[in-house]
Amino acid sequence: MNAPMREGPVPSQFAPPGGGFRAEDILNLLRRNIWMIVAICATTLGVTASYLSVQPDIYRAQAAMELTNAEVRLSQIDAQFESYELNSARIATVMDVLRSRNFAQTVATNLDLFDNQTFLPRPKDQPAPDKETWKRMVVDHLLASYSVHRAGESFVITVQTEAQDPQTAARLANGIVRNFVETSVRDQSKVIDNSVAYLRGQVNALGEELSQKEVELAELIRTSALDDADLPVQLRRELNHLSSVLANLEADGQGQGAEAGQIREQIAALGSQLDERTRNDLAKNRLERYLDLLSTRYQTAIERLNEIEPRKDILQADARQISKAEVPVAPAAPNRGTTLAVVLAASLVLGFLLALLRGALKRTVEDGAQATQISGRPNLATIPHVRRRGVLARRHDPVGFLRRFPRSGFSESLRSFFTIWSSQRRDSDAPKLVMVTSAAQDEGKSTIASAFAASAALDGLRVLLLDFDSRHAGASDILHVQAEGLPVAALADGSASWREAVRPVPDFERLDVLSFPAGTSWTSRLISAFAARVVPDMREDYDLVVLDTPPALSSADAVRFGTIADEALVVVRAGQTTEGALQATIQKLERAGIVVGGTVVNDIEPRRYRQHNHGAGYEYA
Repeated sequence: MNAPMREGPVPSQFAPPGGGFRAEDILNLLRRNIWMIVAICATTLGVTASYLSVQPDIYRAQAAMELTNAEVRLSQIDAQFESYELNSARIATVMDVLRSRNFAQTVATNLDLFDNQTFLPRPKDQPAPDKETWKRMVVDHLLASYSVHRAGESFVITVQTEAQDPQTAARLANGIVRNFVETSVRDQSKVIDNSVAYLRGQVNALGEELSQKEVELAELIRTSALDDADLPVQLRRELNHLSSVLANLEADGQGQGAEAGQIREQIAALGSQLDERTRNDLAKNRLERYLDLLSTRYQTAIERLNEIEPRKDILQADARQISKAEVPVAPAAPNRGTTLAVVLAASLVLGFLLALLRGALKRTVEDGAQATQISGRPNLATIPHVRRRGVLARRHDPVGFLRRFPRSGFSESLRSFFTIWSSQRRDSDAPKLVMVTSAAQDEGKSTIASAFAASAALDGLRVLLLDFDSRHAGASDILHVQAEGLPVAALADGSASWREAVRPVPDFERLDVLSFPAGTSWTSRLISAFAARVVPDMREDYDLVVLDTPPALSSADAVRFGTIADEALVVVRAGQTTEGALQATIQKLERAGIVVGGTVVNDIEPRRYRQHNHGAGYEYA
């Protein structure tokens, strides 16, 4: 084997001009994950379509009512009418009332929904619920069937209903508005009736009490002689006279006599009479004031009663209906077309996000600069993706493509690959054995090996391609050579000539293929014998020998074949080969003593390839 003569890393052929996420990256990401995205879209659309197919049609109706600008309410404190300006808090309260269970239960009762099988059919496969449970179910269903809305600061409240029956939807919307209007009037009438009953009771009670107190006052005046205004004056005059007589007796020294004692008793009796008269006068005054108060209350109650009773005939509702719900002619939901369109858009976004996540988790190699950074080896070529033509187009024929479209980006990249690779051995005329491998299957290893060999043959070299990947025989198939050959043991021990197994490639004068029988077991001893007996002759007969080996990470044969080659080239598929797989491949080959000459990035997006190659080459794919 020849030692490598590489002085240093060759600059990558493909290096992005700047970082960032480009449109080409997105297109490449979509191309690599197109089937996953299609599967996600098909699955979500199928599930959505199945769901929509079993959903009943929902009809929607709408009615509107306008709240009055001001409300006149009867005060519960003083039974007087008060005017309240309509504000946001009051409107919010009205909307909360419309959403309440008590209101919904009233609507259900007025519209006879508890026995309406169209509105809510009774369950057939379950035990019949009891009366209270059924009422609760109907109210819950009714609350879920309508919504209340208000636009901005408007006094208009819109009631929107949904039902499986169009007539029911319109009936519910109009019924809710009508029920609120009637309920507001009924509530006001109830308040007035209660106030009238209360005031009548107050008038009767006050009148009766007023009569009792008047009788009590007359009795007090009669029994206490309070109608005799001169009596207190006479009592005081007599009291003064007796006090003067008692003073004279005491002055004459007769204050302790019987006469003085009698006078004192008379004075005490007169004082008691005066005190009693004063107490009776005070009681009379209290009764008179209380009578005045009762009379005022009685007159006030009568006035309020006369004011409230006529109001019942001129009650004003809190709202008026300004828009009547019409019976809908077409279902509002489910909107199958819009739903499917939204689901499709969402599934596309989901598929794209999953593709991004998949790319972030896999950490795939995207270009030559990244391959150089990960592997520590130069990227010798960047091969563009060649698109197929038409739905029934055959698979890509790289060798035929080289001859038919010599100026295509694919052909130019292979010529550039061969030029860069051959420039590394300018100081040596010895032929070279090059192993082409990859980390895993389906990364374009056999395609690159075949195209590289064909490009060298077109450049005037005699080239032999050794198809060591006998399990798949990818290179032989690409070069249109039947994968057959002599047993390896016969070639290794010299009992058969390897030249007899060599097959020429059609339409290529300088390109031959040597394949081996499928299922060939390559042992280390067999490979060593092959290297000793066969490889030297190949070096003499050919200018270049290309080895197409199995993937390095999935087969141990790749490392064994690498001991024959002068160096190895690792094929990387853009967007598929992971960074970890590339690193593991390089490490595995180097641990076996195999010289890694560089990487070849395959399947680059054509537009991105042309941009980074300054638009060179024509694209015929």
